[in-house]
Amino acid sequence: MQRGQTGDDNDCGEAAKIGSPVVIFPEKPFWTGWKSPPSFPAFPPYIMTRKFIPGALALGLIASVSAAADKKPAVEAPAKSEATTPAIEAPAKPKLDPAVIKADSSYALGFRTGGSFAQQFGKFGVSAADLDSDNFIKGFMVALKGEKPELAEAKLQAAMEALGEMLQGREKESAAKNLADGKKFLEENGKRKEVTTTKSGLQYEVLAKGGDEKYVAPKESDKEGASPGKQFMVNYKGTLISGKQFDASPEGAPVPMTLQVVEGFKEALTTMPVGAKWKLFMPSNLAYGEERRSADIAPNSVLIFELELVKIQDAPAPTEGGMPMMPPGGPEGAPGGAPEGQ
Repeated sequence: MQRGQTGDDNDCGEAAKIGSPVVIFPEKPFWTGWKSPPSFPAFPPYIMTRKFIPGALALGLIASVSAAADKKPAVEAPAKSEATTPAIEAPAKPKLDPAVIKADSSYALGFRTGGSFAQQFGKFGVSAADLDSDNFIKGFMVALKGEKPELAEAKLQAAMEALGEMLQGREKESAAKNLADGKKFLEENGKRKEVTTTKSGLQYEVLAKGGDEKYVAPKESDKEGASPGKQFMVNYKGTLISGKQFDASPEGAPVPMTLQVVEGFKEALTTMPVGAKWKLFMPSNLAYGEERRSADIAPNSVLIFELELVKIQDAPAPTEGGMPMMPPGGPEGAPGGAPEGQ
């Protein structure tokens, strides 16, 4: 995700879409600066629930509206010619047993809600191992039904504050370990003859050389907006030094990026020629630094990207009176989006 996109900056955005009952964490990651434990907002008398229309249900409503519209008196159609081919009726969908519908749709809604929860709270370091699944589901169902929580507000608040303190301590340990592991990895990796290390500390290995065309920085006279910005069409795959993949562009479908990305990616995009494919080894200070970006991208993580620059083109102008085109970026928040404060 690139700088300016709201997906990762709005902590409750995905949950609002899915409609899961949520406890809202502070807007800023509470480990930033390691200064003090987080202060969670006080719980209301009832845990807040959100109204929602999941995608499947929305499609069903749209279909219902369309069906209702079909029943309206239609304008008289012109007489059909004898050569008109008769319409082929689509086969009727098999009727599902109500019990199957309830079971499968419940699983689907649970899966979507769980995915949203993982995206939202994973960037705070919360994992499935931190949850008591029985009590989690119990609390979920109480909130879903709009009932009073069984635990007093003060007890809920105290538990969340204690969780925040535990997560903060764990993030400190994780940041220190990742910094040491990353430094060791980059030192060894930089010794390989295939790897080039730039002045910034970015390491790259050329997998395909590409052609002669490269990015040309705009002249001073063009920086005021007279010249359109550039858009980089790329294919990429992001992994950790452990080898775990955390993000990738769709296979065979290059995605557009601008230079509103983390420094390591920006350096590569403005250096490599069109058609080239590089393997980037990005120190944490050129990526997200001490910020946890997702459940996978922990503080001080070294990131590895296979990056192919397919094309450089003029960025499309924003629609007049509307929002500019949102840059690409998956839920994990890679490969762009500078750490807060940069």
